[in-house]
Amino acid sequence: MSNEAQTRKELIDLQLEQAGWSLAQGNLLEEVLLAPTKNKLAESGLPYRASPEFADYTLLGRDGKPLAIVEAKRTNRDPEVGKRQAEDYAELIKASYGVDPFIFLSNGLRTLFWERGRYPAREVSGFYSRDDLERLAFQRRYQQPLAKIAPNLQIVERPYQLEAIRRVTEALEQGQRKFLLVMATGTGKTRTVIALVDLLMRARRVQKVLFLADRVELVQQALGAFKDHLPDETRARLEAGQLDHAARVHVATYPGMMQLLQQSPVPFSHGYYDLIIADESHRSIYNRYRAIFNYFDALQLGLTATPTDYIDHNTFELFECPGDLPTFSYPYQTAVQEGYLVDYVALDAQTRFQLEGIRAGQLPPEVQQELTEQGIELSEIDFEGSDLERRVTNTGTNDAIVREFMEKCRKDASGTLPARTIIFAVSHRHALELWHSFNRLYPDMQRRGLAEVIDSHMERADKTLSDFKGDGMPRVAISVDMLDTGIDVPAVQNLVFAKPVFSRVKFLQMIGRGTRHWRDPQTGQAKSSFLIIDYWGNFAYFDMNTEGEIANPTEPLPVRLFRVRLEKLTLLHGRADTAVEAATAAQLRQMLDHLPLDNFNLRPHLPALQELAQPSAWENLTTATLDRLAEVIAPLLRFYPDVNLPVMSFELRTERLAVAHLNGQPERVESLRDKVIQDLRLLPTTLREVQAHAAKLAWMTGAAFWQNLTYERVMDLQQTFAPLMRYRQRQSQEIIKLNLNDQITSRRWIIYGPGGEGAFVENYREQVEAHLKELAGHLPALDKLRQGQPLDSAELSGLSEALNRPDLFITPDTLRQVYDVAEAGLPDLLRHALGLQHLAGREERIKESFDEFLAAHPHFSAVQINFVRAVRSAVLREAHLSEADLERPPFSRVGPVRRLFSSGELAELLDFANRLVV
Repeated sequence: MSNEAQTRKELIDLQLEQAGWSLAQGNLLEEVLLAPTKNKLAESGLPYRASPEFADYTLLGRDGKPLAIVEAKRTNRDPEVGKRQAEDYAELIKASYGVDPFIFLSNGLRTLFWERGRYPAREVSGFYSRDDLERLAFQRRYQQPLAKIAPNLQIVERPYQLEAIRRVTEALEQGQRKFLLVMATGTGKTRTVIALVDLLMRARRVQKVLFLADRVELVQQALGAFKDHLPDETRARLEAGQLDHAARVHVATYPGMMQLLQQSPVPFSHGYYDLIIADESHRSIYNRYRAIFNYFDALQLGLTATPTDYIDHNTFELFECPGDLPTFSYPYQTAVQEGYLVDYVALDAQTRFQLEGIRAGQLPPEVQQELTEQGIELSEIDFEGSDLERRVTNTGTNDAIVREFMEKCRKDASGTLPARTIIFAVSHRHALELWHSFNRLYPDMQRRGLAEVIDSHMERADKTLSDFKGDGMPRVAISVDMLDTGIDVPAVQNLVFAKPVFSRVKFLQMIGRGTRHWRDPQTGQAKSSFLIIDYWGNFAYFDMNTEGEIANPTEPLPVRLFRVRLEKLTLLHGRADTAVEAATAAQLRQMLDHLPLDNFNLRPHLPALQELAQPSAWENLTTATLDRLAEVIAPLLRFYPDVNLPVMSFELRTERLAVAHLNGQPERVESLRDKVIQDLRLLPTTLREVQAHAAKLAWMTGAAFWQNLTYERVMDLQQTFAPLMRYRQRQSQEIIKLNLNDQITSRRWIIYGPGGEGAFVENYREQVEAHLKELAGHLPALDKLRQGQPLDSAELSGLSEALNRPDLFITPDTLRQVYDVAEAGLPDLLRHALGLQHLAGREERIKESFDEFLAAHPHFSAVQINFVRAVRSAVLREAHLSEADLERPPFSRVGPVRRLFSSGELAELLDFANRLVV
């Protein structure tokens, strides 16, 4: 806006009124003359000014004295320019009234808040209310030095917990407002922060606290912990329509708080909370819930059990951690070494069907006959081990898992019954199948309630969980998701992974269910370790050994990308086109520039990395230099932060395409071409960012582009579409169900509402599809989708708002869960729900590729075919394979690879398999 008066009238006045300040309310004054007497100026040590001084706005407290001033500037000026001017006004008010007002600096578009003497000026998303400012004024007047307030040893007493509290309070005294605690599961994160809250409250530093968690169970657990350790503090769980403003401690789920912030008017002011605690802080906070932290101006404390090396860069950024170093870190191995947690031993156990899969010829004749009578073609019975409990169930496999567990598990003091155990199942249906196996094999124990299913499908699961935590039955909890994280049962001595886990962070959290100390009340014997039975090779998948040490992951995606670009640089080196070589060197240098140099793992390599940051270091490369880059520098890329998997995967694929083109490998180019085109076709064409390149997208997926492929075209392809791969849709697999003795059901439970509302997926899907069909006649945007027309951003926004309403709360996230379609956009999800299109999956494509590979090798023996099937299982897990991998389990259990295949066949198999991984 052209002048300050316009800015104030059209922007700032409205924002102040929304925060409860107005002339009509009598709590706001405009253009206040600041003219203390000469005597008062002299007493305050201020110079006398002959010209009058006027504050743009003065915000008054209930006592009629100024609480804050607002210095306004027109929109085309930075609000910071009025800082000194506002400070002079504040000094004049202090001389006149004896109070030091808070300061707001605003140009209507950006607003800064300044608590002089406490923190530097900081940007806020809106003005504070009168209650907020009076609470801050009380804290500023009565606050105590934090070093003089001791933590309550009745809440925490361990040295590392006390250190964590002091790390935060010392940083707070230095003016920091954001903190991140990294503490292994079982080390008492919640108790530590409750003790911190207690200390800050006693020091008059905070009065209103918000605790956020990602699941209803964890919110309830936190609420109970606050009740146990701070019984005198009022507390309440936040839910839509249930806001207890009198409570000093609020707990809520992230989605629940987002829902509250979407209300109109928002039931909270920007300064409503003094401290926000974010439990399980990880990338999803940055991606999905950052609006919470942007809205509230409060101290922010993040909690996570994720090891520091695996915390996403964006999480460090969110909590303003210098050098990607948390405020305090206490890792699992340190806790084990110091005796606060127990270590584990692991037993790897896989059944024959898990390794070899299930084929029609292996089934008994009577079962084959039964399937034929059901109308199922026997030729369709062709499943890999990785298909178990996802595409097919087999009673014998589940029986084998249960028998192995009962033979090898840690027992109770009697030596006859299993010690307390959690079995992680693939799905609710799988959990029931395992429960049926217990019933069949051990009916005498099941009559006493040995094993029970505990998940969100089961009615009164919370009561069964309470029984499991006690001294009686059940001893074995068969669970899906509910017990994976955040549940404390110290008596657990067995963890059974009857499911594959594809997230290292999730895997470590699940292991944390067994790490707590416990002493048998009957014998007095302490738990010194716990047993993990791994039926799905999870330890091998994450390259972790059985003593609990975490090895560095082999060939992470950034390392692979760096190596391929290095291979490309080697090919280009010595060619006439120095510009292309320099561009590749710049790509490599840019990757190195992103490495977090404060990471202690990189400190020994700082001189080399600093040298490589200079363009001159990449000129006149020698063979020795290239070898050093491959052997020493490339492995450091495992610490590359902020990896976007679809983007970097596409970069890797196009770099491999470039190398194949430079090497003159037409078959390799053809294979990669199909994968690249497939990636491009998964981009949502209704998205504005993709539509901007519609012509190029059509050209690059057409035959002409590939018939005359050049290196320059490949790089243009990468530069244009790699950034857009963050929007790439992933196709869902089509589930095939078989009945082998037991009834198979695909009923799953979904939490879809902000208050924890849930339903069976099938029921919810039916309601959603009926609702969408009903709305199609009333919402023009839905009608356009049915006619195949694209939607603009405004129509998408309006459609999202119309769908995310009680009672179904339809959002893209819930639709992805319902239809098992990851990363699909809202338009494609709705087309899928309306039956206008089908989204297929990655596994279908891999299966077809392996079928074609085997068809091209009809001379392979049965053992060779079984070996290829084991390779396919690894590819389905996205494992990149080497010859050494094929000499180890599970492949060596099928047969010795070098005896089964010639060197040429082995090289062909590896090349084929690894081309399917990325």
